Amino acid sequence: MSNFCPECGNKLISSNAEICPGCGVRLRGSTEKSPGLAALCGLLFTGMGQVYNGDVSRGFLILGGAVIGGAFFIIPGLAVAIYGIYDAYTTAKRMNAGEIPYRETSALHMGLFLIAWVFGVVAFLILTVLVTAVLAAVLYSL
Repeated sequence: MSNFCPECGNKLISSNAEICPGCGVRLRGSTEKSPGLAALCGLLFTGMGQVYNGDVSRGFLILGGAVIGGAFFIIPGLAVAIYGIYDAYTTAKRMNAGEIPYRETSALHMGLFLIAWVFGVVAFLILTVLVTAVLAAVLYSL
């Protein structure tokens, strides 16, 4: 198992190191993620677990995949959302174990993602209503 410094990303010699020899940052105590909280964030708002883990772009990918999958068929969108929960949980555990570099949680990024999530859901609902209305009009005219 490898261990990485949360500040500089350098690989550490020992997984029990308390201070990074590269940048001098203290490693123990402040670099813990809650896997349960990451999963809960992903359950409540698809993609938010990835943002909690410090990966905003991955959060938007999970959200986009769930929306696009759900737009065509319910099952693919649901599968992507469930994968997002699993990914958020395991990523937090892997960060805590030092298998992947630690990324800070940004409250600003989480807030902006939540705003984008709400706007995305509203846009999806409006689009669904419009498509349904157009399809109903086309079918009614036949």
